[in-house]
Parts: sequence; structure tokens; C-alpha cells
Amino acid sequence: MSNHQALVEALLMKSILGQELVDTKFHIFSGCSAHLRKVVRLQALSANDVVLTARSEFFAELLSRAGSPDATFVDFDGGSVFEDGMALDDYGYTSDSDLEDEEEVKASQMPASDLKGNESDDDDDDDEDLLVVADAMSEIDTLTIPPQAVTPITPIQHKPRVVDCRNILVPDTAFRTFKALLLYLYTDKIVFSPLKSQGLPRTNVEIPNSSTSWPCSPKSMYHLASKVRLDSLRDQAFYAIRSSLGAGNILQELSSSFTSKYPAILQMNVEVLLEHIASIPVIQNVPSLLKRIADSQLPHGADIVINLYQKFLLQYHPRALALANAPIESTPPPQGTTGVLQASKCIDKKKKKKKNPV
Repeated sequence: MSNHQALVEALLMKSILGQELVDTKFHIFSGCSAHLRKVVRLQALSANDVVLTARSEFFAELLSRAGSPDATFVDFDGGSVFEDGMALDDYGYTSDSDLEDEEEVKASQMPASDLKGNESDDDDDDDEDLLVVADAMSEIDTLTIPPQAVTPITPIQHKPRVVDCRNILVPDTAFRTFKALLLYLYTDKIVFSPLKSQGLPRTNVEIPNSSTSWPCSPKSMYHLASKVRLDSLRDQAFYAIRSSLGAGNILQELSSSFTSKYPAILQMNVEVLLEHIASIPVIQNVPSLLKRIADSQLPHGADIVINLYQKFLLQYHPRALALANAPIESTPPPQGTTGVLQASKCIDKKKKKKKNPV
């Protein structure tokens, strides 16, 4: 039996026994307001501890209550302290492309009044006819149907179910990214969206489909998978980023704040840059990149130059690079030097004895 099948059967057994399937709720921001410089719309995702602890050592440590393995995972009381959002500088990952632009979301939402105003007059006439028919039927019913005793219906009282679960706030990860992570832990499936720098429409790939998966940014998932120590998922995100780079967006990605945080990503970007070094977009835009580096606008500008130079040497002058990186051995003294030194020490001792007779 596979590990995944065992987890599924464990969850089925819990549901059959009527046990609670939600043990932990993660509270995560889903939107970003550039105007207010805030992350907004705190939403909750539910998970089962059996799955989390079986699939990830990080979550096993987190849920053991022995102490969080990462300072960005903090217990949350569910209060309204973050009802108005959190400052973008406190979010910790300001370039998160999985955060929805709040201004764009509001602009895309058409008010209900506008929808009503767009309805045709024919539709209004149809509604009036339906109302007339309904009124006529009601009048007929009152004339033909004898009155009967009406038995009062007692509404069923449902007691609100209180779920005792742990609430955890994750301030530096987008709702879409963490949702994709949970689905990966449950199903081993992951789908990545195109990079924004590719200029491809993201609307078609971001429509959630419960039967398949929820797409997320590979850069955002690389950030999250690195934090929760899921190496396999991190590597999948890495190769998704690599396959999305080309002559048209390599300089933009190389100069991003995301690239500055991860040396492996920086080296990979430099390799892609060398592959497209003679392409027209790179030739046209490299001078602008170098000016930004010279003006200290990129915190990792020196690392870009160093990595680029080392990759250049490795590709075109590997022997010279190997010699330069070879360990420097200490030069042993020439043969006979030891005997000369010992003889000189003996002569010095004899001179001291003559100067100081007993």
C-alpha cells in the first residue's frame, strides 16, 4: 500500500467514525493593495494533521506544539487585529505574484445594480406575465379548495457545531500559494502559472478546478517550499522557473528581488543569460542593467557580475579557472637549509659562552 493510499484510508476511517477532519486552520492574506501598501483579505484554509505530519517533517514539528520551526508561523486567536490588512513591509515577501491586485479585483466586479439596469424590457414583461398567472392561480385555489386545518410546522433546531482546531497565521505567503501546497500534500499534484514577466494571460490558468488542481506562481512556491523544507516541491518549482525564462524576460528576472534572495536562482538566471547573450533583447537591455548595478540600485548587483564572470571563465577558459581555484601549497625550505640553521645556532651558543665565562 502506498503512503498516499494509506493517508486516504486514514481520512476515510476518521469520517466513518464521525471524527473531526479539520484539525488546523491556516489564516493567509489573498490580496494586495498597492495604493494602501497593504496585504488584505485574510482567508482561512483547513487541513488535517494526519496528512500534514505524515507528509512533512516541518509540519510535524509545527503541530507538535513544542515550538514553531519558523518564526513566520504564529498562533492566531482569530481576532480582528488584521481585519484591515497588514503593512506590505511587514508581510515579508513584497514581490509575491500570487497576491491578487486589490484594485484590479474591485474594478472587475460589476455592481448588481448595473446588471439589473442592463436587463431588457422583454424580460420585465415576461416577469409581469408570470406574476399575473401566479395571482390568478392563487385566486382559483382560494375558491375551489376547502379550508383545512393547518398544522404548524416546528422548525428543526440545529445547534452550531463548535470545531476545536488550532489557528495559525502565515503572514508571508499568499492564499493561492498555500492552497496549492495543501493540495500537493494531499494529492502529490502541482500546477504552475506562467511568470508575469512572460506577458501571458493568467486568467485561464488561474480558474480553480476542484477535480484537478489550483495553479500558483513557481516563484511563490519556491519561496514557500524552501521554508517548509519540501525539497522535491522546491525542485519542481525551480525547473518550472527555469523553463519559463528566455531572451525576452531573463534580464527582468535576473534583476528581481526574488532572485537576490536565493543563490541557486541567481546562478540559474546567469546561465540562462549566457545562453541568450547574443540575442537582440539582451544586447539592447544589458547596458541598462549594468547602469543599475553601477548606481547601486540592485542589492545583488555585485553577485550578478561575479557569477557572470565565473560562468564566462568556466565556459571559455576552464583550465585557467581551475588553476586560479587550486589550493596554494606552502613551499618547503630548500634542502640543506635545516642543517645550516642548526650549525648557526651552535656557533651562536659558543659565542655566548666565551662572552660569559664561569
